[in-house]
Amino acid sequence: MAGFIPHVDERNNFIVLLTALVFFLAGDAIAVQFQLQNAHSVVNTLLLITLVVNVWAVHNPRTDLISWKLGASMVIVMIMVGDLFVQSLTLTRFQLLIAFLFICLTIWQAWSQVMFTGVVDRNKIVGAICIYLLLGVAWAFAYLIADSFIPGSMTGLDSGIWQEKVHSLVYYSMVTLTTLGYGEITPAQPLTRFLAFMEAITGIFYTTVLVASLIGIRLSGVDRTRRIEELGQESRSAQASDEAS
Repeated sequence: MAGFIPHVDERNNFIVLLTALVFFLAGDAIAVQFQLQNAHSVVNTLLLITLVVNVWAVHNPRTDLISWKLGASMVIVMIMVGDLFVQSLTLTRFQLLIAFLFICLTIWQAWSQVMFTGVVDRNKIVGAICIYLLLGVAWAFAYLIADSFIPGSMTGLDSGIWQEKVHSLVYYSMVTLTTLGYGEITPAQPLTRFLAFMEAITGIFYTTVLVASLIGIRLSGVDRTRRIEELGQESRSAQASDEAS
């Protein structure tokens, strides 16, 4: 991993991932704000970097194999580079599906590390933030996939290639995930309406489960530490009694 993302381990991997996510979201916003001529290439490049960082930064002992990571990275690179030179609806849909799957895989691996290992520390708190942002991005790509198969399924979107819609749908997705619902963009078909209310439900349950889980992990760590201290005191007391007798 040192060749790709140096000095990344379970103590700082989510900080690296959060940096990549913010870099992608901010870069996409800047490309749209200033109407960059090569916005298509900019968004593709930012997404390529983000997905590769996703693959390499999130640690899972059961799947964290160098060969798997290299293979996944090569697939991402080939698809993204191909999209820069080949204008094909089929390739576009495949690219969106691959990006969606990799983001979902990252969420699963991050959830496993944040919720089921070790104690609560700064890196895990950052990991919980990463999962929340990844959920929003994953749902945005779900809307993009739906829009590619069912044109016009989201109202309020500008017509054009999917790279020009990423910012709007990430915005809509984050607003829906937090149950704000400003209304500039709305789902117009049954499938996208289903996605919208499922995302709202996911956002509510994520925050509830997250808080409960982190508190549970924290209390478990406190109880474990207290039990170790009690056992140490009992051992010292028993040793003192043996020496006195």
